[in-house]
Amino acid sequence: MLRGIYTATSGMLTAQRELNVRGNNLANLSTAGFKSDKLVATTFAEALAIRQQIRTTGEKIDILGMDETARFDADGEALERARVTLSRGRTALDIMTDFSQGGLQMTERSLDFALTGEGFFVIQSNRGEYDEEDNPYGVYGGVYFTRNGQFQISDEEPHGAGHLINGLGDLVLDDTGSPIDVETDNFIVSESGEIYRFNPETGVYDDYVATLGIFNPDNPHLLIKNGDNIFSILNEDFEPEELDFTGSIRQFYIERPNTDVAAEMAGLITASRSFQSMSQILKAIDATLGRSISDVGRV
Repeated sequence: MLRGIYTATSGMLTAQRELNVRGNNLANLSTAGFKSDKLVATTFAEALAIRQQIRTTGEKIDILGMDETARFDADGEALERARVTLSRGRTALDIMTDFSQGGLQMTERSLDFALTGEGFFVIQSNRGEYDEEDNPYGVYGGVYFTRNGQFQISDEEPHGAGHLINGLGDLVLDDTGSPIDVETDNFIVSESGEIYRFNPETGVYDDYVATLGIFNPDNPHLLIKNGDNIFSILNEDFEPEELDFTGSIRQFYIERPNTDVAAEMAGLITASRSFQSMSQILKAIDATLGRSISDVGRV
């Protein structure tokens, strides 16, 4: 009987988390550069199948305690680690971000930029660089990353006038890690990120300003997703290697969210029904236990 309570409770908690994740995906349908999340769940049977994977792939799964697994190749080298909770019922493992490309939307605004391919704009955090003693609320490296290219030009405070900033008021950085002083919105940006202001003397855009800084990690899943559609590095142990940027930058465009609306709506309905079903099962088990206790008391 208690197993049923554990199973139903686990199912309800997983369904609740899935409702939260899918609801957040749908709530950000108008957020430029938003990357949707997906809840990764497992069951006891699936976790057991992972352990028995050696039978079909030749790989050995070593259980490290009750909540962590490590995958090894034939030579005993660790390939990857994954959090796995071996419990009854359906259990949430982790929330994974989908970094696939979103569609482009033209805005005809010179301060809007979209990335095609892998990579992120580099933003200087107003919280500063993390230091355990002096600045425990800072971020690693003093920067964070985003796909949202809806930028603005700063006023006098706090950065001074003419700098390229994002919607949070933080400075956009160039490929040398310096703020970008554009002064005006009368500029063009090449597909590789070079910014050129209009030169009234020549009548063309040939006044080079800077090159947009693009961070292209080899494994974006090492980044930590925070609020406001931004990503950061946890610490040096989880710092991904930086690759050359092979995509392009499109001025006058924004990247639309990569959320699949139809799939999210269907998943939202499924998760809601699952939550209701588990709730009804839990109520039925509770009623049965109550009757059992009453019957034993009368005896």
